[in-house]
Amino acid sequence: MPPGWVFTPGIAVAQTFDDNVLLAGEGDDSLTSDWLTAVTPRGALTYRGRRTTFNADYRGSYQIYQELSALNAFEQRGTVAAEHRLSPYVSLFVRNNLSKAPTTDELDIPGVVFRRQGVLMNDFNGGADVRFSARSSLRASYVFQWLRFDGLSEAQLADPLRRGGHAHGGIAEYEYKLGPRVTIGAEFEGRRADVDTNREFDIQNLLGTIDLRLSPRYYLSGGAGYSWLGTDLATERQSAPAFRVSLSRSGERLGWNVGYRRSFLPSFGFGGTFQNQEFEGSFIAPLTRRLDLTGGLSVRDSDPLSRDPLDAQIPGLRSIWIRSSLSYLATRWMRIEGFYATTLQDSRRPGGQIDRSRLGVQVVTSTRMRVR
Repeated sequence: MPPGWVFTPGIAVAQTFDDNVLLAGEGDDSLTSDWLTAVTPRGALTYRGRRTTFNADYRGSYQIYQELSALNAFEQRGTVAAEHRLSPYVSLFVRNNLSKAPTTDELDIPGVVFRRQGVLMNDFNGGADVRFSARSSLRASYVFQWLRFDGLSEAQLADPLRRGGHAHGGIAEYEYKLGPRVTIGAEFEGRRADVDTNREFDIQNLLGTIDLRLSPRYYLSGGAGYSWLGTDLATERQSAPAFRVSLSRSGERLGWNVGYRRSFLPSFGFGGTFQNQEFEGSFIAPLTRRLDLTGGLSVRDSDPLSRDPLDAQIPGLRSIWIRSSLSYLATRWMRIEGFYATTLQDSRRPGGQIDRSRLGVQVVTSTRMRVR
C-alpha cells in the first residue's frame, strides 16, 4: 500500500434469530425468543507514512427487535491505534478500545455473569518497543482498563456480581533469539485493581517463555512461572503456578490456533480476583477464492480467590463462547455472510445456567477511498 490516508466507509445489515433475548437462566419463565434486525454503519481511517502508522475504526449497530421493541439498543465499538518509529531501534505505540454493549456476553470481560444489562468498557495500552541488537528486544507498556454497568440500583450496587471499577499496571516482555527457530524470554505483568472503591488488589504474573518454529507452517509458544496476589485484607495473600501454551498452523488452505492459559486476573463482576483458566481455539479455511469458513471456541473457568465472609455468595463461573461463519465475497465491495453464535454459562447457583444461541445472515458493503 503506498503512503497516505485511506478512508473505508461501510454498512452491514443483518437479520438474526435470538432464542434467549433476556439471557434467562434454566427454568426461568422469562425465556423469550425474537427476530432481530441490526443496521451497522462503520468507518475506518488509516494513515501510513515513512515512520508513522495510524488507524481509527468505529462501528455502531442499531439493534431492532421485531416483538420486544423495548429492548431495542445501540451497540458501539471504537478503536484508535498508532505507532511511530523514533529510530531503527526504538518505536512507540498506543492503542485504545472503547466498547458499549446492551448485554454482558457481547464483550470479553473476565468474571462477569451473563445478563441483559448495558456495559461500558475501555481498554488502553501504550508503550515502547526497544531492539537492543539483532537478537534481543524488549516491549514495555502501561495498561488501563475501566468498566461500568448501566442503570444499577442501590441494591444492585451492593451485589458482588455487579460491581464495576478499574485496573492499571505495566507489562514487560523480553525476547532473545537463540537461532532462526528458537526464541527464549520472560514476561512480567503487574496490576492494581480497584473495585468500586471498596476493594483493592495487587496481582503479579512472572513467566519464563520459549517460542519454537517447528516448521514453516507450525509454531509453538509456551511459558511457565508464578502468580502472586495481595489484597487490602492482610489475611489474603496467595500464590500459584501460572503457565500458558499455544500451537498454531498457517497456510493458504487452512490456518488454526489452540491455546491454554492459567493465571490470576482481576474481576469487576466478582468484585475481586479469581484464578482464571482459559482454553481457546480458532480456524480459518478458504474453501474457494470467494468462500471462507471460520470458527472459534473459548472456554473460561473462573474461581474466586476471596476469603472474605461477605463474599461467600460469589460463585465460580464456567463461560463458553462458540462462533462460526460462512462468508462469500460477491463483489469487491460486498460480502454475504451466514453466522451462528452460542454463549453458555454456568454460575453454579440456582437458575445460573444460561444458554443463548443466535443464527442469522448479513450483507456487508465497504469500499476504500484514498484521501488526497
